[in-house]
Amino acid sequence: MDDRQAGKHSERLPLPQLSTTANSYIRGDRSGNKDSNNINSFNTNNYYSHGGTSSSPNYAKNLQCLYISDYGSHRSRVREPVEGTCTWVTEHQKYKEWLGKETSGLLWLSADPGYGKSVMASFLVTHLAIRRDAIVCFFFFKDDFEEQRIATFALCAILHQLFMQRKPLCVHAEEAFEAKGKRFTEEVDTLWNILVEAVAGGGCGDVICVVDALNECEEVTQARFIRHLASLSKPQNSHIRLKFLVTSRPYHNIERDLGSPATTIRLKGEGEVKAITADVTRVIEEGIKSLESYWGRPGGLGYLRDLLLTSADRTFIWVSLVLEILRDSHDDSREEFTNIVSTAPHGLAELYTKILDRSVHPHKARRILEIVVAAARPLTLREMNVAFKIRRDSSGVKDLRELPAGFERTVKNLCGNFVRIIDSKIFQVHQTAREFLIKGPSPGQGNWQYTLCQKDSNFSLADICISYLSLEEFGNDPPAINTYGRVQKKAVENYDQKYVFLDYAARHWADHFRDSQDRQMELFEFIRLICEAGSERFLTWLRVYWFNSRPAGRFLADWTHLMIASWLGQGAVVERLLEDGGDINARSQRYGTALNIAAFRGNEDMTRMLLQSNAKAYINGKEYNILQVKGPLDLGGLMDSWQ
Repeated sequence: MDDRQAGKHSERLPLPQLSTTANSYIRGDRSGNKDSNNINSFNTNNYYSHGGTSSSPNYAKNLQCLYISDYGSHRSRVREPVEGTCTWVTEHQKYKEWLGKETSGLLWLSADPGYGKSVMASFLVTHLAIRRDAIVCFFFFKDDFEEQRIATFALCAILHQLFMQRKPLCVHAEEAFEAKGKRFTEEVDTLWNILVEAVAGGGCGDVICVVDALNECEEVTQARFIRHLASLSKPQNSHIRLKFLVTSRPYHNIERDLGSPATTIRLKGEGEVKAITADVTRVIEEGIKSLESYWGRPGGLGYLRDLLLTSADRTFIWVSLVLEILRDSHDDSREEFTNIVSTAPHGLAELYTKILDRSVHPHKARRILEIVVAAARPLTLREMNVAFKIRRDSSGVKDLRELPAGFERTVKNLCGNFVRIIDSKIFQVHQTAREFLIKGPSPGQGNWQYTLCQKDSNFSLADICISYLSLEEFGNDPPAINTYGRVQKKAVENYDQKYVFLDYAARHWADHFRDSQDRQMELFEFIRLICEAGSERFLTWLRVYWFNSRPAGRFLADWTHLMIASWLGQGAVVERLLEDGGDINARSQRYGTALNIAAFRGNEDMTRMLLQSNAKAYINGKEYNILQVKGPLDLGGLMDSWQ
């Protein structure tokens, strides 16, 4: 159970069992379809009979539903491979065996941290795309960004690419879309089965999917995704021309579930020492040429080659970091360059420590790194400028200077090569850097390793977001709604442009508040201010949040703090609000009471807590006993009200 559910109330008397249909509605599954997770039950032949090879009638809507991550820019975060590297994989017998099969199959490329798996995956996407008889799709997992760490996002991205390249195949998503709307994109099984059916019945030849960093996928959807990947080589799938190439670290759980020779061709990169060393050598040689060009000394830095080769730990990230340190040096003398390389620690952890120890303002560097570690997505420089400067006593945006010209340099000076700035967004240099900072089971070494706690980092970012939403500018003139009760896109865009951190704060403060765990209630009095019923400040952030989470949903201004806490799953806040008194049965015109909201959101602990406090539920203005709801007809009025 997570913090969104009502903590100690889980030990109280359980709720009576609702009927199966009613339970499906409380969980938010409006389809009422008992086979909702089995897309194989859908009859796509009906769509072919009406449209031949034409695309589905909802082609555009399906594509929009599936485009929930900017998968192209995620790949662009990966460094370009040095010419001549990565080719050892395409020449390997196991790669050729996997690619040459005329059936479905899985190739698992495993390697240790820093061995260049992401660069390899990006190289293979390009290499495979040259094959004219194959459709190539890709996804790059990264656990520092919500839309890069969930398997449903990966499958949506793959389907989006497939349907973009073969428009008629979109009919295979048609029935799922009609039954569930965009909710079908939230189910691993449904998405996988759409993919398999599209490839099996589409006559499109090989479909090859490259998935990088499977180990960075979050655990729940990872397990379901791996189960499907392992099924690719089963006899019943022999007629399907669907191939997956996945990269990951050689973790036990992945090896256990994916590593069977009967289902998986495995290429162990961690055992290809000679090939990896040859590629590291090419990276060093290219890096020296780049340095010679940068410093205007053609042919003058050859002496660094042997130094780097003897010092490198065979990881690309180590070599890249040292080359960047050489580039950033203020002194290009032979003595200085030799000293940098010869004194660079051979291990990544020690090298990261040395980089951060050079910061002249370690407390400022720590604040930036804490924000980077906890952020739900990479922040832009403008957003980081606000997050870095804001304090609880900031009264208005005027206290936060617009992005100064040298802020990018400030970030680099504080954090060194520990961060990368790409397209004005701030990233950690590598997954190993994130792991270096976050507390683990063993004590760290030095002043930096394992010094950041996820709970405390989320508390800091929750505090930052809430402080921003409390600024005086948001106490008046919230974004407008149209005559249909929907938040206007242009109004939100104008607000986001004017107030650079508003989009992030409005959309993510509640997530950081939740992930602050037992510290979250330290912020209770501050969230009272931004959640004061009917206040302009409340309406400002809520309309931005609502536009992004439910763009087609009608928005009303009659929500209470108890209602929004029930919607967001803030169990501890609901408990506190119940203790403080107030109208527990206050009703929104369209959304009912807090109990209606908790039931609709499928939060059983929250529903139980409200019921035990004698909360009431109303549907179409009539009081209902929520436990006696029997089926979809009784809930029809409630369901209609959420449109």
